[in-house]
Amino acid sequence: MIKSELNQNELAALRRLGEPTVQSSDFQPSSSLVSSSSFGDARSSMPIPDTPANGLLVKITHAGACYSEGKSRSNKFTPQFPGNEIAGTIHNISTGLSNCSLREGDRVLVVADDNEIDSGFAEYVTVREPSRVIQIPNNMSSEVAAMLPGQALTAYAAVSCAKPHVEKLRKVKSCVNVLVIGGCGLSLWTLRIAKYLMGNDCKNVRMFVADGSIDRLLTAQDHDCYDIIHWNEEDHEQYIIERTLDSCRGGVDVIIDFVSSHRSMQRSLNVLNREGLIVVGGSLSSETSVPLTFAAKQQSITGVPQGNLNQLVELVRAVKEGELQVPQHEVFPVENASQVFEDLCECRITSRAIFKFSSQSTAVLDNQ
Repeated sequence: MIKSELNQNELAALRRLGEPTVQSSDFQPSSSLVSSSSFGDARSSMPIPDTPANGLLVKITHAGACYSEGKSRSNKFTPQFPGNEIAGTIHNISTGLSNCSLREGDRVLVVADDNEIDSGFAEYVTVREPSRVIQIPNNMSSEVAAMLPGQALTAYAAVSCAKPHVEKLRKVKSCVNVLVIGGCGLSLWTLRIAKYLMGNDCKNVRMFVADGSIDRLLTAQDHDCYDIIHWNEEDHEQYIIERTLDSCRGGVDVIIDFVSSHRSMQRSLNVLNREGLIVVGGSLSSETSVPLTFAAKQQSITGVPQGNLNQLVELVRAVKEGELQVPQHEVFPVENASQVFEDLCECRITSRAIFKFSSQSTAVLDNQ
């Protein structure tokens, strides 16, 4: 996987959460993080959003360390607050919302809409559609619940998309090789969900993970993948292709690409078997070319569909019942956000990172 680097302007802004200031002579933040030296003072100075009519107001307790991939600059990403992985408690319910089974104080996970993912107000989130709120089971922690609407749901949608093709190939092949590109939290969820959806008895499906970071690959190896493949970008391209083919012993039948760059796509086309499928799940805006032999080999490409509410409900149930094992994750105080994002960039954190919001902390990302 091509290593991501944190946008230094964004990193400098995040440093203002309370970490030491980044030394940069040309620092001109594209967005500024508004906070005081004391998170308690900041909390008291920020207004609480109004509860929307026929909606809910949720106080955030946990949120994933979410970010968006750079569109015009490769290898960059921008932190998002609060992101699309949110769990909290119901702070207020609109008086216009009748027949609501939820109560103030209930722990819930939130399916954030696009306008809220990067809204910047990190302490509360408004929910205009109550159907986007799911109560957290008593035996599930809030940090685990926070992960489910984001990477877990994306991975569930990706595996669900690939599963019919895998099942078709299983009928005619002694072994089906599935390659996951990108050793991030998405790949860890993909490994866990593939085992859940395809069954423990699916011995003739082998899961591989390819990434440029040895540390991320070692974490993936701990999640029961069949083998890991180091895609060292300093190596010759043909050598990387040969190493992949050698590891997979005969090529790859299904590829789930969470990087989706021109380079990863071209590499995938060189290792994909006849009748193979590439599932594209990355967020980079890149272009690539597909050879004319693609159709002759009956190969296909499809995008990961957006996860739906029914799939999220199934995820909650499977985790609650212990049928789906949660991948490795770490919880950090939101005050340490700048260091966490830097560590993610440098692969010092290889599991999923979750922020915990204390009653005394708040941070606001001003995108103006």
